[in-house]
Amino acid sequence: MTGSTPFSIEASENFKRAFKKLAKIHIHKSSFVELIEKILEELTEDQYPTNSRSEPLPGKIQLPEGWTFHKLEVRFSKGASGQIRIMYLVSPNTRTIRLVWVYSHEQFAKRPADADLKRTLRDILDF
Repeated sequence: MTGSTPFSIEASENFKRAFKKLAKIHIHKSSFVELIEKILEELTEDQYPTNSRSEPLPGKIQLPEGWTFHKLEVRFSKGASGQIRIMYLVSPNTRTIRLVWVYSHEQFAKRPADADLKRTLRDILDF
């Protein structure tokens, strides 16, 4: 992707709240924040890293044309609280990444409840 414009990142209110909550529970708060910042910076260059995958949509929700939904898995430290997941939307057409949710495996073994995800996605995409 050399020479192309990097993607912009937009953090939803839900992502900001979840990030703040996670940052509070990590002992090494500054290194946790730095890790997430580094990951997000890398996403602007590579939206589909090897530790991410396409994520099924909750319920009968449909994304606007061109948008896709993904989950990135990151290991920050040992234990369930150190297994971080970042859910995000990508639009190659607008070169935009919208951050949906960040959580630990300890908070949600698989992912947040479909009803919560559906509501959050609707808020983010205004549909």
